[in-house]
Amino acid sequence: MAHSTVSDEDLLSRSAEVFRTYGFEGTSLARLSEATGLEKASLYHRFPGGKEQIALAVAEGTHAWLRLHVFEPLKEPGDPRKKLRAAIEQLRDCYADGTLPCAFEVLSLAGGSPELTNALKDALQAWIKAFTEIAKESGLPTAEARRRAEQAIVQIEGSLVVGRVLGDAKAFRRTLDELPALLTNE
Repeated sequence: MAHSTVSDEDLLSRSAEVFRTYGFEGTSLARLSEATGLEKASLYHRFPGGKEQIALAVAEGTHAWLRLHVFEPLKEPGDPRKKLRAAIEQLRDCYADGTLPCAFEVLSLAGGSPELTNALKDALQAWIKAFTEIAKESGLPTAEARRRAEQAIVQIEGSLVVGRVLGDAKAFRRTLDELPALLTNE
């Protein structure tokens, strides 16, 4: 393999695609090397913890992307429904309109370390919190807002699985279209 230079952002993006395709157990350093264009030694140089450390970086990177593009914009001043619609468009982009599996889902399968599990837990809790807060802002009581936030994430994640298995992203699109009604007090 020729010597290659890959930015950290590109490295994590390509690695995320490998994990999304093969899951944690099915992802190998050979697959990561092929996808990134880096030799295994270069991967170990950047990530001495190997596949586990790369998976953790992917989880943290996915969380950071969601925080920047979904969670933080939901905190901005303005109409909750308008902010939610903007966040929904970001989720459409993140999941390629329902054609990509969730990195959190595939990384949560057996094989990860306690650090990876904790990173995924933190990310999911942040997602629930962001959706709970927007639901509360729209006028829902705290307990109902939390229930609806969890339901929204269950529906998003479930629709991604349904879409992957059936080869049809309609359930994902429909789920996102229905999020404003679920997360706001209409």
